[in-house]
Amino acid sequence: MKEHALTVTDDTPITIYYYYDFTDTDLFCALLKKRFCETGHERQLRFVEWNCYKEEPGRDGDLFIYDAVAMSALVDKGYLHRLPEVIRTDDMLQWTIDRSKVQRNTYGIPLMICANALICRRRDDLNIRNLMDLHEPAAIPLKTMLMYYYLQAFCNFQDQSGRSLQMLLHLCDLMGEQVNLEETDFAGYDGIRKFNEGECRYFIGFTESLRLFKPDDYVVRFANFSDYEEDQMPLFMADFASMGNNVAEEKMLDCLDLLEIMSDADFIYELCTADGELQYMLPACRSVYPRLAKLDPLYDSLYEMAGNEENGVFRYGVTFYEEFYARSAELLEVLKQKRKEKLF
Repeated sequence: MKEHALTVTDDTPITIYYYYDFTDTDLFCALLKKRFCETGHERQLRFVEWNCYKEEPGRDGDLFIYDAVAMSALVDKGYLHRLPEVIRTDDMLQWTIDRSKVQRNTYGIPLMICANALICRRRDDLNIRNLMDLHEPAAIPLKTMLMYYYLQAFCNFQDQSGRSLQMLLHLCDLMGEQVNLEETDFAGYDGIRKFNEGECRYFIGFTESLRLFKPDDYVVRFANFSDYEEDQMPLFMADFASMGNNVAEEKMLDCLDLLEIMSDADFIYELCTADGELQYMLPACRSVYPRLAKLDPLYDSLYEMAGNEENGVFRYGVTFYEEFYARSAELLEVLKQKRKEKLF
């Protein structure tokens, strides 16, 4: 009897590790699954929530969605596959591609960028060009964003003279002596309420918070963590999607199709207008901005700032998981001590 080789078809699900607070995650997962099915795919998608800031993902991931601050660490630890050249990136903000390479290789497609923004109502606008020129109460999620603020200031000042720490102490002053620094994280801080109720005229946070503000005419500038007129090195957090380093051959084409769907302008537009409402996110896809500007002209100025080719992607080194938040905790203790010394 003649033996025949068996053809094995891999019909296992594609496992997608995604940052649990990426856009509207329920909508993102549902929309991705819908588009995947509409394009003729039958493979199941398995979504796994993952806090990309706090822990490494599982080794079983086929696709990863994460903040680029962890990209170098994920590449170094062997999680990510180089982006195949078949994936088009010509509609992306070019700086998000150029400044997200690891050892000159591209490992992912940018989906959204995220800016630390200084926001106020137009009637309260004092034309603040840098945060050292702000001298009135402001809502600031300091504890969560502490290392980002510090490193952005350090990149601007480019020195070891302590000016970066002075920037953080200045932010503490803007928050007020009565504010407990331990309570200024995203989980417990009520900065949106403070701003909405007029307890402060300035808000430092992400553009996405605009959807939670009371209707008004707002001015948005990307925060300049220095005392210079212009930001010397503007940095943006950026959400990327990458293929896993151990994707089985049978799944690879489906994974590539998913990456193409995620980077499609119509897909991104639908995320940015969830339930018919602007989410005030900042897409990495250039062609989406004019469409969003038809719903709110504010997007014209947002695109002008986001399209600046001097912008950079906020990155950290290969030791991100080992030291980023440990250093943040140390820095918070230094601030608390400095604040205490000032009060007494």
